[in-house]
Amino acid sequence: MTALSCTSVNDVIGFAIQKEELAMEFYRQCSLRTSHSGLKEFFDELAREEQRHRDMLRDLDSLHLDEVKLEKVEDLKISDYLADVPFQEDMTYQDALILAMKKEEKAHGFYATWKSKCMNDRAAKLFQILETEESKHKRKLETLYDDEILAWD
Repeated sequence: MTALSCTSVNDVIGFAIQKEELAMEFYRQCSLRTSHSGLKEFFDELAREEQRHRDMLRDLDSLHLDEVKLEKVEDLKISDYLADVPFQEDMTYQDALILAMKKEEKAHGFYATWKSKCMNDRAAKLFQILETEESKHKRKLETLYDDEILAWD
């Protein structure tokens, strides 16, 4: 992966595409290695989500970043109270959700940190867009966790 700089929007886009491709490959490998068919589907869906993020970045018109409207995404903060879970071939659905939530939490934090470091307004806006996308993905996973795991209590 190339080094990141806030000076060029195209460099930020290229870097973010690489990050999405790494995440996509991680989830594909999880799908191939898991022993549970339901988790294969879960990890395949996560890989497709990362692919959609990558494709959005490829199609992004960097000249019109100011026109992109950002939505406010509620943070349930569920992942804030959970410990990282490493991938295991026989992991449970709950652990798979935690693994994915923590990855999205870290991606969100990564983009939020870089957004605050940028002196280039357009590059900062791009990091804000990426931060929002990761927030949406984290929110989706936390909602699943809330509905399907916490609801069992």
